[in-house]
Order: sequence, then C-alpha cells, then structure tokens
Amino acid sequence: MSSHKILRINENIKQTLSAILMRDIEDPRIKNNLVTISNVDTSKDLKEARVYFVCLDPKKQNEVLSGLNSAKGVIFSFLKKQLKIRYVPNLTFYYDKKLIEVNKVLTDIRNLNIPEEDGIE
Repeated sequence: MSSHKILRINENIKQTLSAILMRDIEDPRIKNNLVTISNVDTSKDLKEARVYFVCLDPKKQNEVLSGLNSAKGVIFSFLKKQLKIRYVPNLTFYYDKKLIEVNKVLTDIRNLNIPEEDGIE
C-alpha cells in the first residue's frame, strides 16, 4: 500500500478516534483527563495501529492507558462503524513521550540567559 494512502488512513483514524473519545466513551479515566490523540502509526498491511496519546496531567498517564485498554473493544466497534476502510486495525495505545521531551527542551531554551548583541534586532 502506498505511503500516501497510509498517511491518509492514519489521519482519518486519528480524527475519528479523537471524536469517539470525546463523544462516546464514558470511562472517567479517559473523560476526566482530557486525552488527546497525538499520532497514529498504522502498519502497511493495516492490521496493527500504534495510537499515541497525551493527557493534561502526565502523572495520570498510566490511569488513562488503563482506561483506553479497557475500552479498546468499544472503541474498535465505533471505529468499525465510522471508518470507510475494509480493515480496521488492532489498536495498541502508547503514551506520547515526544511531546514531553519537546516541552522540556523549549523550557530549557526559555530559561537560557543569552545576552543580546548590539545591532541585532
């Protein structure tokens, strides 16, 4: 399958999954922690998808992961109804550590005391 088509499928799953989590999932571990789907990485055969998420409170990531894994069957059935693809992949959820690393780097950059040079605006 072409990489362009997989990218479209990844984005479609990400958007649909985000809507499902906001609208259809009632698990308080998910609802109360403002979960955001940051990325979806689907295998070329469309049988597996890695779903990366972030939540408002990083300390609750294990609780959210537990809620997502618990609701996996319900999420899969909603995806199956809403997606227009032949095979809905098996979902595996991961906490997205990249965003925390980027935030740490940005904080470190903001905290640097770089003297301004004369003549540079």
